[in-house]
Amino acid sequence: MIPITDEAGWQKVAALPTALVLKHGAHCPISAHARDECTSFESAHEEPPVYSIEVTEHGDLSRSIATAVGVEHQSPQLLHLSHGKPEWHVDHYDITANDVASRMRR
Repeated sequence: MIPITDEAGWQKVAALPTALVLKHGAHCPISAHARDECTSFESAHEEPPVYSIEVTEHGDLSRSIATAVGVEHQSPQLLHLSHGKPEWHVDHYDITANDVASRMRR
C-alpha cells in the first residue's frame, strides 16, 4: 500500500483513472483486519493501486477527502475511486479481499 500523507498526495490519487484508498487507524484491531485484507488483495492483483491514509495521524486530510468525495468518514473504510469520484465504498468488517476482487470484476 502506498501512503497518502498530504494534500498533494491526495491530488495525485484523485487524478488517477482508478484507485483503492483505505482509511484506517494505526491501533484499531478492525483496521488491522482491513489492512490485512487489502494487502491480500494487493498481492493477488496488480491493479488497481492501493493507497492508505492513517486517520489518527492524518485526520484532517481524511475528513477533507470525505468531503471531496461525498462519502461520510468511517474507519476503516475502503473507497474505490475513478478520477476522484467514488464508484463504491465499504467499511469495517465488510472489507475483505474476496469482496474487493468481486467488486472489481463488475
